[in-house]
Amino acid sequence: MSESITPQWVTNIIHTCMGLQRGEKIIFIMDESLGHARNALLTEAAKANPSELWGYTFPNAARPFSEYPPQLLTTATQMDVIVLLLASLDPVKEHPALHAAVQTIIKSNARTGLGVFIDQSILDCELSADYEQIAAFTSALAERLRGSSSARVTTALGTNLRMSLAGREWRTDTGILRGQNVFGNLPAGETYIAPIEDSAEGLLVVDKCFPGMLLSEPVRMRFKKGRVTHIEGGAGADFLEKAIAQHGDAARVIAELGIGTNPSARLQGNIITDEKVLGTIHVAIGRNNHIGASRDHPHLFRA
Repeated sequence: MSESITPQWVTNIIHTCMGLQRGEKIIFIMDESLGHARNALLTEAAKANPSELWGYTFPNAARPFSEYPPQLLTTATQMDVIVLLLASLDPVKEHPALHAAVQTIIKSNARTGLGVFIDQSILDCELSADYEQIAAFTSALAERLRGSSSARVTTALGTNLRMSLAGREWRTDTGILRGQNVFGNLPAGETYIAPIEDSAEGLLVVDKCFPGMLLSEPVRMRFKKGRVTHIEGGAGADFLEKAIAQHGDAARVIAELGIGTNPSARLQGNIITDEKVLGTIHVAIGRNNHIGASRDHPHLFRA
C-alpha cells in the first residue's frame, strides 16, 4: 500500500509557514470541529522530531469560553511554536478571551499562527496557497508603498476616499512566521496600515462583503474628519449600523487600510479570507492599536 499524500495545507503550516525545526517545542490549540486537522498536523509535526509536541482541544461542552485555561497559557508561552485554529468564535462572548490569550502569548518568545472561522475549504484553498510567492509579492508591494504620506482610493462605483498616512508604517501579513516573538494570521496575505484617525474624507462604496455578510447591493459610507457620518444601501447598511450601535460611536473612526495579496483567497463573508483576496482593498473602522496606532476600542469592523 502506498503512503498517503500529505495535504498541502499541512505542509504549509508545519514547514513553510511556521518553519518547525528539530528539537523545538510546538503546541496545536483547536476546537472540536477541527479535530481532524489537529491530528493531521500532529502527525506531520512529529516527523520533524520536536522536543515537545502538544495538542489541546476546546471541548464543545465548555463553550462559550470566557477565558483560556491558565495552565494552557502557561504551557503555550513555553513553546517555540503555537498554532491556534478555531472553526468558530462567538464575537461577543468568546472574543475577549481570545484577545486576552493573544496578549499573553505575544509577550513570550513563541512564534504564533492564528486562524479563526476555519473550515475544510479554507484548509484546501487559502491555506494551500504558495506562501513563498505570497510573501515575496506582499513584501515587494509594502516596500513600494513605504514612505507614502497619503492615500486616495477610487473605484468605478464611486469610491473617492482620501486619508493621511503621515508617520504610519505599512505592515505585512505574509504567512511566513519564523524566528522568535513573531505573530501572524493563518491564512495570510495582505499589507496594511493605520491611517491618521481624523483624516479620512470622502465616499467609500462597499460592493462585496462585510464580516458575516455577502452584499446583494453596494453600501455607501461617507467619511468626514475620519468618522463615518452617513451610511446607505439596503440590508448591508442596516447590518453595519447595527454593528456600530452595539459598540458605540467610537467604532465609526477609520482604523485600517489594507490590500489583499493571496491569489487563492475567496470572497465569502468570512473576514479571515475576504481581506486576503488578491487585488482587493479593505477599510476598517474601530480599533487600530494592534497595527501600530493607539486606539484601543474593543471593536474592529472591516468593509
